[in-house]
Amino acid sequence: MYSRNFSMLIGMTTVAVVIAGWAVLSRPATESSDFDGTLVFPGLLESIDDLRTVVIRHKDGDLTLKLADSGWVYTDRDDYPVQNDKIGELLVKLTRMEKVEPKTKLAEKYDRLDLVDPAEKEDTRAKEVILKNSSGDHIARLMVGKRKFTLGTSEGGTYVLVEDDPQAWLVTGELNPGARPRDWLVREISDIKDDDIRRISVIHPDGEVLSVNKSTPDQANYTVENVPTGMELKRDSIAGDMGRVLSNLLLDDVKKRKDVSFSQEETIRATFEGFAGFTVQVELIEDGDENWLRFRGTPPDSGSEKAGEEATNWTQVITDLNTATEGWVYQLPGYEVAALKKRVADMVREPEEDGA
Repeated sequence: MYSRNFSMLIGMTTVAVVIAGWAVLSRPATESSDFDGTLVFPGLLESIDDLRTVVIRHKDGDLTLKLADSGWVYTDRDDYPVQNDKIGELLVKLTRMEKVEPKTKLAEKYDRLDLVDPAEKEDTRAKEVILKNSSGDHIARLMVGKRKFTLGTSEGGTYVLVEDDPQAWLVTGELNPGARPRDWLVREISDIKDDDIRRISVIHPDGEVLSVNKSTPDQANYTVENVPTGMELKRDSIAGDMGRVLSNLLLDDVKKRKDVSFSQEETIRATFEGFAGFTVQVELIEDGDENWLRFRGTPPDSGSEKAGEEATNWTQVITDLNTATEGWVYQLPGYEVAALKKRVADMVREPEEDGA
């Protein structure tokens, strides 16, 4: 993975110099006897500083990324931030990509290499990558097809078609541009560990409440509150996944808050209380198979955080969470939010008889 400085430079100026260094240092040692060695885009390095837009066309539509004042953003998601290192990785691969050998020129054979234009074939695996400059002109354009993993290099190869050329080529590098929002968006929402969570309370739309707590951070398992008389927990660690909801929480997709309705009758509401005095409110709404969440944190009261060099600055953590999530709702996979849907009945059972 590239350095943080490199990732930032990809969205700014003087990019060509940085990429040139990477291209030289990481050039593959291809062993194929018919290796062509010509760069696929010989002028790309000189044009890259004027790059402003990346478009990826695929069978399900177009994906557009652009360079804004704040960095790279995803225009189809209301300019939500994009991972700079993913842009950098794509540009490095394109600038150093070399031709290995020519393949077919016959359009009827493109399908074998997964190179049929998405506009022409409904289930094609091909993806078209277009780089545009500040004037909207193409800096580079190619159709990306099947990958070849046995090329004689450490990184394999890819079949491509370059703009206005019917000749398909096998080129160096495994190019597989992502076609899903999660492939490009900045995915991390929060990373608050269960050791930092004192209590979790979940209120279901029908009013049922499920609450769990820990007395100390090093308590092994959460205690489930108000276990019905005559019942016992299915296992001591049954509530552990509730405490891990905010840990390494990664989005799949994003929308503006105004585009998702959180009605009282359908919304699950959870409150996470930290040992340091902060709280995080999470609201969850289901839309078919999709789970959409919104977040709001409350920092700890002044003076309530732990002292010491190793202590987490929870005021800053919660402030950053609110800044990043303000105005947005997030789609998460079902396994990430399954714990928020649990009810008391999911946690308990009737005691087993001795000897059963």
